Amino acid sequence: MKWLARFTVACILLTVLAVPHAGARASTGVTDIDLYHTDAPSLVVSLLRQISYPAQPGEELTLVIKTTNCGDEPAQNIVWYLDAKEPFELKETDEATQTLPELRCGETANTEYFLSVDPDARSGEYVIDLNVTYSGNFDRNYLTTMGTFEITVRVMGDPDLVLIDAELPEADPKSEFDAKFSIKNVGTGPAKNVKVSFGSQSEISSEVPNEILPKTSISYIDTIAPGETAIVESSFFVDTTTPSQYPLPITIHYENETHGVQSAQFYSVLVPVTSGNTLFVYIDSQEMLTPKTVGEITIGVANRGLARAKHVVLTISEGEQFQLIDADTCYIGDIESDDYDTADFVIIPDTAGCDNVSVKVDYADDYGNQYSMSANVPIKVYSPAELKAIAPNGGGYMGILIGALVLILIFVFRKRIKRIIAR
Repeated sequence: MKWLARFTVACILLTVLAVPHAGARASTGVTDIDLYHTDAPSLVVSLLRQISYPAQPGEELTLVIKTTNCGDEPAQNIVWYLDAKEPFELKETDEATQTLPELRCGETANTEYFLSVDPDARSGEYVIDLNVTYSGNFDRNYLTTMGTFEITVRVMGDPDLVLIDAELPEADPKSEFDAKFSIKNVGTGPAKNVKVSFGSQSEISSEVPNEILPKTSISYIDTIAPGETAIVESSFFVDTTTPSQYPLPITIHYENETHGVQSAQFYSVLVPVTSGNTLFVYIDSQEMLTPKTVGEITIGVANRGLARAKHVVLTISEGEQFQLIDADTCYIGDIESDDYDTADFVIIPDTAGCDNVSVKVDYADDYGNQYSMSANVPIKVYSPAELKAIAPNGGGYMGILIGALVLILIFVFRKRIKRIIAR
């Protein structure tokens, strides 16, 4: 009985499958399933290879484009157009467009494009548009369609760090100073793990005594992008008492973006140690100046520094209480360290009292650097009352001298007077 039941079920199934579906077209035999089925070509485009990878600025580049027909119908009249833009350029402009008559279902075609990379191209990922046009049967309609695919190209440039500027002050002997250094990446790739070393690390200073000592030997910078300038600040100590120009060696180490070590850059800048000629201006002496009377003042200049002051020139200006009689400028010349020199000026004071003489000092150092400083030195102009207090009774030293002379005459002629009386 089991075999009879199984035979009955099989017959029923065959009967159901043999009956046409409701709504089927008798003339063509096409069912509703056929009406909703879609047959069309479908192209999938991708970058198969980039030669070389990554691309280098200034080099040639090959792109291999892979196109696969993943649809159910052949793709015909296929046209590829590569829209190459900066920093890329096709070696032959007419190669931007490539064609293929047909690509059947499941087939793959490779197309190649040959480009050159701009020498100034910087590191990064660049997107190139690839426009693809093709025709085929889309739901039994012969149509033409176009799609745009983005092709990503990798470019890796090389960094190149240079020292473009150094802000160095004029340092004092045995002193500290701060300096700034400008480092620019003039290359096409980012510089990573930048280390700026100061001191005797470079072979530049192997035979030069180290008179400029860094407080911090190495300054670190994570990344300097192409075209970017980084500022490095550091402090230094002058380990000398002798004025001169001393070399400061600088070494720059860095890596590219894949951490490949680049060639180190070596520099040397000169630090001027020149401020060892500090001058001190003072009133060396003056006459007993009185109003409306010609008098002389002597101004001194002392070199309290460690270096020689050269070509020293003194210039004074008339004040409100005196007038210049002679020249207002006096050339002194060179003043050695721990030495001094003086200059005389003739004036006529107008009124009694204390006044300041404005003095300007111009000089140079051993390296031709010019300096200028100003100072005020006080002078005293005495009134008649002050002179009388200095020389009481109005006689002063002159009265004393006359009195002494009279006594001497009396002593010399005393015997002669006695003889005349005796007669």
